[in-house]
Amino acid sequence: MADSLVYGIDVGTTKIVAIAGRVDERRERAEIVSMGEAPSHGLRRGVVVDRELAAESIAEALEACDIRGGPVSVGIAGSHISSFNTEVTLLNRARDLTVTDRFVKKLDEEARQIHLDEDEWVIHVVPRGYVLDGAEGVRQPVGLAARKVMMRAHVVSGALSSIQNLLFAVEDCGVKVSRVVLEPLASAEACLSESDRASGVALLDIGGGTTDIAAFMNGALTHTSVIPIGGQSFTSDVAYGLKLRFDSAEELKIRYGSALSGEVDSVAAVKLGDRFYNAHFMSEILEYRAREALEYARESLDHARVRDALPGGVVLTGGGSLLSGMTDLAEEVLGMQARTASPRHVRDNGKPVQKPQYSTAVGLLYFSARQNNLRSKGKGAKATSFGSIVSAVKSWFRGG
Repeated sequence: MADSLVYGIDVGTTKIVAIAGRVDERRERAEIVSMGEAPSHGLRRGVVVDRELAAESIAEALEACDIRGGPVSVGIAGSHISSFNTEVTLLNRARDLTVTDRFVKKLDEEARQIHLDEDEWVIHVVPRGYVLDGAEGVRQPVGLAARKVMMRAHVVSGALSSIQNLLFAVEDCGVKVSRVVLEPLASAEACLSESDRASGVALLDIGGGTTDIAAFMNGALTHTSVIPIGGQSFTSDVAYGLKLRFDSAEELKIRYGSALSGEVDSVAAVKLGDRFYNAHFMSEILEYRAREALEYARESLDHARVRDALPGGVVLTGGGSLLSGMTDLAEEVLGMQARTASPRHVRDNGKPVQKPQYSTAVGLLYFSARQNNLRSKGKGAKATSFGSIVSAVKSWFRGG
C-alpha cells in the first residue's frame, strides 16, 4: 500500500463526503484512513446554487475528515455535462519514429482544441485506443514506432460557470484542488474491474440529484451521460403524493419503499409516527419515477448505439440503487442483466464505505493517487491555492 495520503471530496446534492486514504494502484486496493460526511445544502441536481451554503456543508465534511490542505480530487456532475467521441491524427516527425509521452500529450492537447460554446470547458479526454500506421487495437502507444498516429478518445465537457461555482465553494474552505472528476468515472473506478470493462458494461450511478452513466466496451470508456433525476426526485414525489414533509417521505422511502408496485399488496399499510400510509400507492409513485430514470438511461444508451453491445449488462450503484426492486426493474426496462455494486477491495478500518452511496468518494481516491504520480514525474497539473478560479480552471485543464 502506498505511503502518501490522498484525498477526495464528493460534492453531492444530498450529502458531502470527504475522504482520505492510501491507494495501491497496482493491486487496485484502497485503505480508508478517515472519512467525514455532512448533509448537502446549496446544491440542486449536482450544481451549486448557493455558494455560502455549499461551502458550509463542504467545510463540515472536511472538518469531520480532518482534511486541512490537500490536494484533493473533486467530483462533478449535473445536466450541464456533455460528451462525445472523437478521433485525432498527428504525424510523428521523430527520426526514429518512436512515440513518446510528449507526443501522446500533443494528441491530448489536439483533442481539446475542439469547437465548444463560450461557456464550456473540456474536463476529460479519455483515450479509447490508438491506430499506428493503420494498425488497430493499440492500447499503449508509448515506445512503439509509427509515422501516423490516430487517437480515438471520449471527450467530456461542462459549463465553465458551473465548474467555477464548484471550485469557489471548495476554495472557500481553504482546500487545494488537483483535479475535477466526472462522478460516474470515479464510481466506475471503485466498482468495476478490468474484466468488467473488457466484457462491456454500463454503470448507472443513481445519486441524490442525478443518475450518471458510464459505458465501457473492450476496456475503454465509450459513453457518458447525466440524467437530471435522482433519489431526491423519488422522495419529492412521495412527499407530494402522500402530503408529507420531505424528511418524513425520505424515511418512508428508505424503510418501506419499493420500485415494484406489483409486488406490494394493494391494501398494505405502513406506519410512520402515529399515521398509516398505503404502501402500494407509495410504491406506484416510486416505480413511476424509477421507470422514468431508467427509460432515459435506455434512450441514452440507444442513442450512443451501445446498449446491445454490453454483454456485461448494467451495474447499479449510488444511494438510489438501494431502493428495493431497482435491480429487477432495471433488467425489465433496459433489457439487460443487472446487479448492484459497492466499492471493491477496500479496507475501511471501521469506516463504513463499502456501500453503494460511497462509490464516487472511494473512486476519487484513485484519481488523486494517479494525479500524485503524475506530479511526482513532473507531468501533471500543479496543485495550487487558486488566486483566480478562471486561471485555476485553465491550469488544471491544460494539465489533464
